[in-house]
Amino acid sequence: MKTFKLIDFQMENKEQKIVDIPLTDGLIINKENDRNTWLIELFVEEKNQKPFEEFTENDEIPVQVIITKQENNPAFFTMKLVSQKKIDSFYSILLEGKLSKPPFSFAEQLLESLIEKGLTGSNLLSSFQERIRSQKKENR
Repeated sequence: MKTFKLIDFQMENKEQKIVDIPLTDGLIINKENDRNTWLIELFVEEKNQKPFEEFTENDEIPVQVIITKQENNPAFFTMKLVSQKKIDSFYSILLEGKLSKPPFSFAEQLLESLIEKGLTGSNLLSSFQERIRSQKKENR
């Protein structure tokens, strides 16, 4: 198994909208098994656990993560909720799943996410271009 620091986590909710989940801490583990499974453990404030409430253990959750360094390209996974445990005013959320290909609507979802963050004008354009370039490099 190999363990990496999780820097950024986004998930797609039931309405197929990208939701940023602010992390207190997070890890991603490549189990290196014959099923090619990965584990993600998120440690989040209680208010940031709410988006997970709409999912059951059988639901597939598309997620996008950045591993180790903010400048790394995003990695896409299809995960299932394994557990949620309340620890004081925080939650430990465990997900298990596999790497997946970027969604076809990545550009649209990215643009929507950046707009929801309040970016406009040249800030929106430069952030969008930077993330699209990162995505193209990943797909080579």
